[in-house]
Amino acid sequence: MLILAFSGFWGLNRYQQLANAISRRATEIPYANDINRLAETLRDRNSRLKDLQHNGGMIDAALLENPLVEIERSRYKQVLLELDLRLQLYEDVLNSIDAESNLLIDAARQRRSLAEIRKSVDDLDRFHRRPVTIDYSLKSELSERLDSLVEQTHEHLSLIHGGMAAFSHDVRGQYRTWFAVACLCTIVSMSLVALLVWGFHSLVVKPFRTLIVGSRLVAGGQLNHRIDLGTGDELSELAAAMNEMTDRFQKAYKKVNSLCTDLDRQVRERTREVIQNEQLASVGFLAAGVAHEINNPLATIAWSAESLESRLEEAICLTGTENKFDDDFLTIVRTNLRRIEDEAFRCKGITERLLDFSRLNEVRRASTDLKELVEEVVSMVSKVGKYRCKTLRTHIAESAYAHVNPQEIRQVVLNLVTNALESVDTDGAVDIYVSGDDNTTTVVVQDNGCGMSPDVLKHLFEPFFTRRRDGTGTGLGLSITYRIVSQHGGSLTAHSDGEGRGSRMEVSLPARAVHEDNPTKSRDTIGWNHESVKAA
Repeated sequence: MLILAFSGFWGLNRYQQLANAISRRATEIPYANDINRLAETLRDRNSRLKDLQHNGGMIDAALLENPLVEIERSRYKQVLLELDLRLQLYEDVLNSIDAESNLLIDAARQRRSLAEIRKSVDDLDRFHRRPVTIDYSLKSELSERLDSLVEQTHEHLSLIHGGMAAFSHDVRGQYRTWFAVACLCTIVSMSLVALLVWGFHSLVVKPFRTLIVGSRLVAGGQLNHRIDLGTGDELSELAAAMNEMTDRFQKAYKKVNSLCTDLDRQVRERTREVIQNEQLASVGFLAAGVAHEINNPLATIAWSAESLESRLEEAICLTGTENKFDDDFLTIVRTNLRRIEDEAFRCKGITERLLDFSRLNEVRRASTDLKELVEEVVSMVSKVGKYRCKTLRTHIAESAYAHVNPQEIRQVVLNLVTNALESVDTDGAVDIYVSGDDNTTTVVVQDNGCGMSPDVLKHLFEPFFTRRRDGTGTGLGLSITYRIVSQHGGSLTAHSDGEGRGSRMEVSLPARAVHEDNPTKSRDTIGWNHESVKAA
């Protein structure tokens, strides 16, 4: 492109120089033609003058008075004078031409040629200034001088035309050369422009378009999209920065979604716990009132049944009384009285459990080794006859301490273990896991028994809800267990993969007293307003 531009400007400059040279030479060529024409005219006048002087005879006409000779001699002098004048003007024009005129004709050579013509004209003028003589050799010399002058003007004119012809030939050669160079440079420039356009499209436009499309996809929510330019330049660095920003945004988005999901789950669990605690509180207050109201009538019924049975036995033991009642009647009476006593005592036991459920007394706690507590419960349960044929395994850490009330937690473990043993068949197994760290101690009771459905898991800790297979349950055991664990600031969580796939009960208890971390709490007492913290 630089060569093409240089050739263009160089051509324009040469064109300007040529135009200036032609313009200046245009004023010079008429003078050269006039000098040549006047020299030829001067020679012709001299020839006519010679012819008039001889007039074809032996006597020279110059010795005679001939008006035509004088007229011709006058015209001859006039042409010579005009020649001298045109030559002077030509010299002035040539002296005003600068060096740029060398483009057409060699100015130095032209000046030398014009100087020779000037010398010939001056010699001719001096020749005519000599005295008139009839010497025929001088006339021959004049003819020779005029012929020489004509020859010099012809050569000078040929010099001009030859120089212009040579310049024209050189210009044609330079034109062909520079035209070929211009064509080649044009082709190369067009190729370079096409290459630059292709490179700009490949290295700038296409990466920018890919970057914009990728940014729009990411902005539209396709966070898995990554921008890969592969150019290795600043655009590639920008794409890498955008990919890194997308990765961070995706991680933050996943974290926020996970946090929102966890918060929703916690809200649902807390809501369920609040509702359950409110239900337990309501049932507890109701149970306390009902238990106190019906406990005395139940005791009266049981005592009355015992009194009737005692009086009946006393009456039977009296002499002659056996004949008054038959055996069937006595059997029916004894059976019904015994049934009244059993059911009364059973109802009394239920009311006592209701009182335990609704009791709001303070819970005294201490650091307790759950390893020993669980081992005692397992040792006691394994000796019960109906549980001897079932497998009961323990997996206990070396030490697992919890800040709890030992009697109440013993009741919790006992309820969970017996419920698990009740849910398995003869060849079933129950595993107890005890582990802990500095903050939490966990007791897990897992069985491979009948399992629980999602509906059962939903209502498992509600009072009076039971699915015991023998139909003897009251539905208060797990409710009381849940209340005890909640009062201790722990959590009780039930897991089951479905019916027939076993179940898993997980109890989490604080390993340290609450006031150790929160100095504002001076006593470790939890009432009905407590909301249990349930593990995920």
